[in-house]
Amino acid sequence: METYKKPPLSYTEQVALLQSRGMSVSDIPRAERLLANISYYRISAYMLPYKKKENGTIIDNFKEGTTWDMVYDLYVFDRKLRLLVFDAIERLEIAVRTQIIYQLSHKYGSHWQDNPSIFKAPERRVLRDGSIVTFDVYAEIQKHISDQLHSNRAEVFIQHYRNKYDNPVNPPSWMSVEIMYFNHLSRICTGLKNRADINGIAGYFGLPPKTFCSWLHTMNYVRNLCAHHARLWNRDMSIVPEKLHFSKNLVWISNPDTVQRGKAYYFFCMLGYLLQTANPTSSFKDRLKALVNEYKSVAPLSAMGFAEGWENEKIWK
Repeated sequence: METYKKPPLSYTEQVALLQSRGMSVSDIPRAERLLANISYYRISAYMLPYKKKENGTIIDNFKEGTTWDMVYDLYVFDRKLRLLVFDAIERLEIAVRTQIIYQLSHKYGSHWQDNPSIFKAPERRVLRDGSIVTFDVYAEIQKHISDQLHSNRAEVFIQHYRNKYDNPVNPPSWMSVEIMYFNHLSRICTGLKNRADINGIAGYFGLPPKTFCSWLHTMNYVRNLCAHHARLWNRDMSIVPEKLHFSKNLVWISNPDTVQRGKAYYFFCMLGYLLQTANPTSSFKDRLKALVNEYKSVAPLSAMGFAEGWENEKIWK
């Protein structure tokens, strides 16, 4: 183990360091200005495909012909990709939220979220470090609703309910679920006790229940990546979605076994699949193809799990 001794560098020194390692910087003031707004550490992740290797290990020096613009363009591609993906997830989140509210309220009434009998019993789990935690979906959403009732002053409908009604204490599901986060939607679906309850919601999106819950979990993970401006390009997914083998009614990948589920491409396919129901006129597919084509010279598709001829799949047509 070593002691970290690297000193902070000025923007001018950062550019000089890149030049000393073989990167061509044609407009130094522009590069310094961009580093002042992006940070060297963040953009350094996009330098990796342009660095040399020795004995299979990436070193600091850049390959011949590497320019600052190539690295910055890759960064811009990833930023645009996040915005595109985040927009698609937003549409799907609203659709999932709507189906949860609609289907469960017609089965169990307006305040189903306050009915503990429809949720699984609290579950104790042992984590890798040996600690024990309790997963209680019902208690979690009740606490969130209570917190929102006392702190959320931005939503007029919440204040209206509090000012007009005192029984039940919580607003109806179509209000309560609207103030939940995406991870609550995922937890509700995995926490429902009766299989028939999740069957209807998952079936609306053309998925088996287990696959639907897995995809929701992955969507929440990627949504958080996008919301925190984390890198999508060349990322290995920490939460890998379950494989969908085939679809009866919607268009899916012709050979799912050949696609890496831990890469971004499989997630893009998931979005394309779900949008067939949630937003059939979505331009997501066309926008993704256009973005990939625009930056194909700086964004290697294989790093995201794209295979040769991917655009010929029916799901992208």
